[in-house]
Amino acid sequence: MSAAANVLEMRDITVHFGGRGSRLGPPAPLTRAMNGVELAIRRSETVALVGESGCGKSTLSNAIVGLQPAQAGTIRVGGEEVVGASPRQFHAIRRHVQMIFQDPALSLDPRSTIGATVGEPLRVRGIAEGKALEERVGALPSQVCLRPDHADRYPHQLSGGQRQRVVIARALALEPDLVICDEPVSAFDVSVRAQILNLLTALQKRTGVSYLFMSHDLSVVRHICDHVVVMYLERFVEIAQHDTFLASPKHPYRRALMACVPEADTVVQRAEPRFVLTGELQSPADIPSGCAFRTRCPLATEICVGVPPPRG
Repeated sequence: MSAAANVLEMRDITVHFGGRGSRLGPPAPLTRAMNGVELAIRRSETVALVGESGCGKSTLSNAIVGLQPAQAGTIRVGGEEVVGASPRQFHAIRRHVQMIFQDPALSLDPRSTIGATVGEPLRVRGIAEGKALEERVGALPSQVCLRPDHADRYPHQLSGGQRQRVVIARALALEPDLVICDEPVSAFDVSVRAQILNLLTALQKRTGVSYLFMSHDLSVVRHICDHVVVMYLERFVEIAQHDTFLASPKHPYRRALMACVPEADTVVQRAEPRFVLTGELQSPADIPSGCAFRTRCPLATEICVGVPPPRG
């Protein structure tokens, strides 16, 4: 597929934190949140970005929507350049990309009704007002399996799963090209997780929206994604198609993540050797040379010190 068909394109992205001094102490160390990241997502495609907490997933999503500026590289959302965009340009770009966060209670204004919350993007953008706004807001709850009377309620009157459905409805109100899902089901139990994942899949089939799905739970990722990107210490260490992701792991870090997925068959669980990590996640301000994973990898050898492994 041509580059014009991509709803998201990222090349050579560099994001840095710190590096400035203050009157009260020495300069803060320069932290590289990511360096040289490249990614492309096509229309109606779901790309899962997996990795443990602190690997840079949230920083990447913030860079895409302009909440965390990138120092270099190219980020195109819906064909619009994000890096270096002015506030006015960002206002137009953000119609193409929306976010769904982990905790819906923190994403919703407790003083606003559900109808007002879902309709706010349409009103702010000037897309609909008056009766037209009421009609569009009235149609959105049913699209996420909520009743019309939910529009008159407040967030505290809904369950956690219902609140997340409201967040999804608000994200889709502007008909974006891309929705970034930042751990959207990790706060719920298994049954609610399945309902939310099935809803996201159904909405994608209906609207053609693309997802960048961030998670550390591979049992969730394998049910929704087309491609999987494994991230460790701000770098992409492996990219695989959904069909081959669990079948043939290449990078040791992916094997470590897979070892964290519970196995229902106790016989298989006992027979399968566990790939156990040692030590803690390295600080992004002090990334090891060569393979960044070598300080925790039981398979590390001398070559890992100077040569990073090829990305699969």
